[in-house]
Amino acid sequence: MIAHIFYKTDVPKYLRRTGLFKAALQKGLKHFARQNIEVNVIFVDEKEIRRVNVEFLDHHYVTDVISFNNEKPPFDTGEPWGFGDIFVCYPVARKNAKLFGHTILQEMLMYVTHGALHLSGMDDHDPKDRAEMDRQAEKIIASVLD
Repeated sequence: MIAHIFYKTDVPKYLRRTGLFKAALQKGLKHFARQNIEVNVIFVDEKEIRRVNVEFLDHHYVTDVISFNNEKPPFDTGEPWGFGDIFVCYPVARKNAKLFGHTILQEMLMYVTHGALHLSGMDDHDPKDRAEMDRQAEKIIASVLD
């Protein structure tokens, strides 16, 4: 797996923990991380996450994280294929960290992990699935921060 972490907003240097984000991404992607894939994590501001949400999902609001899977190419080129993208809204992470009693880093890791779990096939449309997804994300974050 090739992981790219982009900071397209003013994330302070002390929170640019690229290694931790890549570790959470790898654990969240599960067996997909062993494949020849490429995944992008893009930290953005509220304006950009809203633009992405409107353009691709027709949701007219700011959100915390959005993930997109890409279809596997019909033939193998030997090159990594763009498995997916995860957009994380840093200002929302900063606000929600206070709200939920987390550090900002924990909240950022939650969004990266949540996006990775979505890319790996998990869903959170009903309360039972959401609870399982949250449980797995918390476990992954704890292991990454150890």
